Amino acid sequence: MFHHERAERELAREVASHLSLLEEDFQRGGLTAEDARLAARRAYGGIEQAKELHRDERSFVWFEQMLQDLRYACRGLARNPGFTLVTGLTLTLGIGVNATLFSAYNAVALKPLPVADPNEVVRMERWFESGGKGETQYAFSYPEYAYCRDHNNVFSSLTAASWPRPVLVEDANGADRLQPERAAAQLVSANYFADLGISAQLGRTFLPEEDRVPGADAVAVISYPFWQRRFHADTQIPGRSVTINGIAFTIIGIAPKEFTGTSTLPQVPDLWMPLSMQARLMPGHDWLHEPDNPQFQIFARLKASTTLKRAQAETALLIHQYAATFKPRDRTITTTLQHTAFFGNTDDIRFTALVIALMLIAGSVLLVACANIANLLLARGAARHREIGVRLALGASRGRLIRQLLSESILLALFGGVGGLLASMWTTKLLWLSIEQILAGLFADTLVFKLDLSPDMRVLGYALGLSLLTGVLFGLSPALQFSRPDLTAALKDEGSFLGWKWGRSRIRGFLVAMQVAVSMVLLIITGLLLRGLLRAQAADPGFETRSVMTLRGELGNDLATSGTLERRLVDRLATLPGVKSAALGTVPLLGTWTPPIVIEGQRSSPIQSTGKALASYASDTYFNTLNIPLLRGRYFTRREAANGARVAVISEATARRFWTGEDPIGKRFKLDLDFRGKFTEFAVVGIAKDVRFANLTRIDLSHVYVPTGVNDFYGILLRTEGDPQAAAKSVRIALERLDKNLAPSLVLMNLEKGPLHIQKSLAQIYAMYAGALAFLALLLAGAGIYGVTAYLVSQRTAEIGIRMALGATAVGVLKEIVLEGLRPAFAGILLGMTVAAALSWTLHTTLAFPGSADVFYGIPFYDPSTFLGVAVFFITVAGIAMLAPGRRAVRVDPMMALRHE
Repeated sequence: MFHHERAERELAREVASHLSLLEEDFQRGGLTAEDARLAARRAYGGIEQAKELHRDERSFVWFEQMLQDLRYACRGLARNPGFTLVTGLTLTLGIGVNATLFSAYNAVALKPLPVADPNEVVRMERWFESGGKGETQYAFSYPEYAYCRDHNNVFSSLTAASWPRPVLVEDANGADRLQPERAAAQLVSANYFADLGISAQLGRTFLPEEDRVPGADAVAVISYPFWQRRFHADTQIPGRSVTINGIAFTIIGIAPKEFTGTSTLPQVPDLWMPLSMQARLMPGHDWLHEPDNPQFQIFARLKASTTLKRAQAETALLIHQYAATFKPRDRTITTTLQHTAFFGNTDDIRFTALVIALMLIAGSVLLVACANIANLLLARGAARHREIGVRLALGASRGRLIRQLLSESILLALFGGVGGLLASMWTTKLLWLSIEQILAGLFADTLVFKLDLSPDMRVLGYALGLSLLTGVLFGLSPALQFSRPDLTAALKDEGSFLGWKWGRSRIRGFLVAMQVAVSMVLLIITGLLLRGLLRAQAADPGFETRSVMTLRGELGNDLATSGTLERRLVDRLATLPGVKSAALGTVPLLGTWTPPIVIEGQRSSPIQSTGKALASYASDTYFNTLNIPLLRGRYFTRREAANGARVAVISEATARRFWTGEDPIGKRFKLDLDFRGKFTEFAVVGIAKDVRFANLTRIDLSHVYVPTGVNDFYGILLRTEGDPQAAAKSVRIALERLDKNLAPSLVLMNLEKGPLHIQKSLAQIYAMYAGALAFLALLLAGAGIYGVTAYLVSQRTAEIGIRMALGATAVGVLKEIVLEGLRPAFAGILLGMTVAAALSWTLHTTLAFPGSADVFYGIPFYDPSTFLGVAVFFITVAGIAMLAPGRRAVRVDPMMALRHE
């Protein structure tokens, strides 16, 4: 196989020696030299046939044929650089879009955390009786961690890590003092770095005694980005002291650059500190001795001989055994183990459904590209019809021809796959920048987000597999079509005169219609999203956002104590200059709470008649702070808000939905506040104006406001007047005077620049990426229609010349060409409009849940202006694509056309 020339020389010598021996035998029998030579050749038989048999025996025939096919395909593509370039760019676009999405999915859900032997490391996840999902599923208390650590038989080690929390970092070097800086700190068990296999870039990591000894020295490990940002990569940092929340800490090491932390978001903490520092950093908190205060993620490393199934069963049993020692607020049904990834809940059915939907959308662009190239290959195959017929006549099998034609299409697909992979490396980073902006707006500005987007073997394998599948997908039909043994027609070169029958092929029409249909679906969905985007920019949430700020901070673990402290804060903040009003309650546009609701007086049993409604907590000043108008009735009194009275204010939509034609004031309903089937009754005392509280995309379908209580803590809302920055500064100063330990954990965020901006940014991102996909599909479909029409016109040059010579007008010929090309386009437009309407209706129906977002901002699923506008636009594009080659055809001189034939 690898020494072909040497083998051929040896074979030639061997054949020559055989012939020489035979000649000698015949000469000894009395023949002359010339007669002996001829007799020897007759006796030996076909020399070339013998050589072929020998070659078949000594080598892998299929491999040599494959190499021959690839060499022939390379020469053929090199002879047609225009065709090769067009198909390569087309596939680069189609494969690049898919590779980009898969790279993002791979980075989010498939790549393990940057730890040693990541396949052995698992993260614990719990499932609640209430059905609650999200980040809380990964939260465990320290006593739960300690119990699992000390009683398991399936893990070689367990580590605990909190979520990053805001702290205040100051330099403790006197004259060399730097400005105080807010940073994100993570409390971890002392074995965190050692058991995860993370070595320090400089210095060292934690020792065992630095975790379990309360009086141990305060030490910290800092992240590589924080070391670069604050300390300018000073190599003398290990051993230096800093002040964190007023406590002197010694920096003992710097984490490596590639270590991005272990949170359920790709956020890099600035500092890591041992768990023994928790009480000193956050006075009033005692995480290490509170069994019902889940603050930690638990990571475990499996023993070599332990299966995941066995470890999962034992973990669930251990958590169940420990839960029996106290009464949790929300009982854990079971505990599972999942291999680590940068994001949590990537195995959730909703996330999976989203990924599948996005991949199908991206796949539709690739489908358009495949249909486009299949048409081009059909056109190219028609030009090679005589060549293929000659090869069949010379004895080539149909299977051999199909393999050869498929090798060309697969080679084209591999070229496109390489280009698509290179393009995806750039577009994936662009996609991550958009996601990073959203994450930065949702969380504190101290967090650094980092995601490893570099392609790995999974991405390379996906791109390779997709390229091979694409090559077969668009190459198989033309290969089957043109390898049919129709020798007479091929050898006569039938079809070059007056057009070959492929010009009226059903396959061509089907492929064009499919391209148009897919492009129409993407264009219509994009049109709906763009209309929604225009509404989003002008949407009024119905409450004040510009002058309202939300305040978050660490107020303690005891609900009663933290509730009392919150009320003290609100009373103190309300008296500050620049603060017009302060309130407690649910912060708008930051999540939803949709408990089951039952309306009193329904005939069926309460559980059977349960619906869903948005709900929010509100203090007596809540509505005035947010400037939500009252239409009827009254707001809550201070006493009702302080005691959590069983009264409620409802929205206009709620009144229309549940009490149509009735006065809802005084009516009663029940809410399942904890999602456990225990309903609490409320009486309606007021009706507030409808707002867009849960999502800017639409007015709340139903909304119920209930009073705050004393046994819980809520969000703090401030309405300022005058300069917002001056008001924020006075708020921080007042909070420091009230409680010095609160300052590091407090985060002030403006509603307009925070949640409202994020909601509008999401609409922009939806429309931008949908528009990019639709533009690619339109570009590919337009190019495909143009290419097919141009080829058909070129094949009909003689026919058009004869018709023009016989008196046909240029307008008539041009009209026929355009109308013939528009037939499959019209079919694709109708099919695309039908599919788009079905998808739009499905989205509207699926997003009817009260807390769901309406991505179309109230645009109906059958929006006539969008559907008709896109149809007219696409017909125009298709007409222009067909008009250009048609005009060239009718300008050809009839005599030149006939001479060309």
